[in-house]
Amino acid sequence: MSDLTEAQPGTSWWTLADVDEVTEMLASRRSRLWQLVAPADLAAWVFADHAPAPLDPPPVGFEEDWASGLDESGRRAWALAGWVARTVVPKAADTAGRYWILSHLDDAAPSVLRLTVGVLEILGLYESGEAVWLRVHAAPIGLAMDAGAVDLEEWERRGVEVLEDGTKTLAEEKFLLRCPDLDTALWLLRQPPVIAGLRLLSCWVAAGPYSFEGRYRPEVVGRAWLASEFLFGDEFAGEVDGDVGFDRPYVGSRVAEDLPTQRSFDADRYRAGVDEHDRLCLLLIDHLARSGMSVGAGLAGIDVDLAWRDAVGRQFVAEVKSVVDGNEVEQLRLGLGQVLEYRHRLAVRQIPVTTVLLVSRCGDPAWRDICAGSDVLLLCADDQLMWTVDGLVAEAAPGVS
Repeated sequence: MSDLTEAQPGTSWWTLADVDEVTEMLASRRSRLWQLVAPADLAAWVFADHAPAPLDPPPVGFEEDWASGLDESGRRAWALAGWVARTVVPKAADTAGRYWILSHLDDAAPSVLRLTVGVLEILGLYESGEAVWLRVHAAPIGLAMDAGAVDLEEWERRGVEVLEDGTKTLAEEKFLLRCPDLDTALWLLRQPPVIAGLRLLSCWVAAGPYSFEGRYRPEVVGRAWLASEFLFGDEFAGEVDGDVGFDRPYVGSRVAEDLPTQRSFDADRYRAGVDEHDRLCLLLIDHLARSGMSVGAGLAGIDVDLAWRDAVGRQFVAEVKSVVDGNEVEQLRLGLGQVLEYRHRLAVRQIPVTTVLLVSRCGDPAWRDICAGSDVLLLCADDQLMWTVDGLVAEAAPGVS
């Protein structure tokens, strides 16, 4: 991250400087959302690949007969609404009914689906599929236009309209995009700057004290959540690059100077934990880089801390846990549970992985046996001098199928 003007691999329209700018912008907001995810992590996610949140766990239970009574257009409309919610709402599974809702308005023909985040309707579409409209933050679209990564003439040829938006929130900083049908909307949503625009707007408006009590219908969210996987799972699911082995570059985490003051929130401890987490990630990244391995974050849409492939193509994922202020046992228990969850979810997607748990330190030698019993390699930062790439791969090999 020393050169903030360098574009990331595989991109040509955004740089790390843009991620930093978004981090500062989001950190200026005060929200309980920051108890779930740090502004720096959301800023990196804004520009990341457009993999949706995992199907499981869902925000609510869903019924397998979600398509009952729907024709083909209706099924596709519900699928699109669910996919957009899973893709552009921050921590969508954890924040349904708190920061966003999906509404089904069936008191008129055709029925309408509306995705509302904070105070703004981000997505609207007719169940008949005859029109789709999106609200996006203008900044990512502007960056892509300046870089020549967005062709507005092609948008116009396909019938995409860029309209003035009548809503007051961020009035001069967002666009209203209107598509004539579902196919055009799907084409538009394959463009990374459009997803980034939706995500940035969602992050901004979600950071507020908005209550959806009385309006939230969990059965609507559950129906769309499942529909999106049924129809668009193969088309939009995150893919694993056979040569890279991760979804996006690791960009690190930063803590805003002005954190919210809450009775149960220890700002100093939070800052120390974030700093230590970043130190550990960079420690492992640098260690593997010395043997020519590239390390990134995320894998097939699963939000793993670090992921990489070794020289023979074996896939690794790592959960990183900072140990500060006597929280060693708590972090070890949490980290082991998380890395086992990641391995299971990736196995469902037929992606076998070797799992690694990296912690600051571990004073109880029993934890090495506990992790080994689950085919998880435990690494401690204070034992770094004993790490070798060959040893790391060899010890971790039992988890590889």
